[in-house]
Amino acid sequence: MTEPTITCPNCRTEVKLTDSLAAPLIETTRTQYEQKLAVKEAEIAARETSVRKQREDLTKDRESIDEIVKARLNTEREAIAADESRKAKALLGLDLEKKKPRAARAQSDASGSREQVG
Repeated sequence: MTEPTITCPNCRTEVKLTDSLAAPLIETTRTQYEQKLAVKEAEIAARETSVRKQREDLTKDRESIDEIVKARLNTEREAIAADESRKAKALLGLDLEKKKPRAARAQSDASGSREQVG
């Protein structure tokens, strides 16, 4: 197995990379990548936190909207029920007004029948 070599950019001499020569280069490279990785992990953690907060905000907004819709729905139901009740009372009042003359006639007829009998 051949040892890895690097070529000097100035004199073009090939230098064998032994562990003692390569160790500082490897360590420097490793440190650089670890720093980059740490920065990326911090960015990802920040994004995850932001996304989590947005989801919580959306959930709160949905709950708020649901409460508003429920309140409006209940208000509308009450208004409709009151309106229908008023309409029913008005119709019942008209119906009673129509039946009053009949009832008065029936009562007078009944009174007249009693007088004839008695």
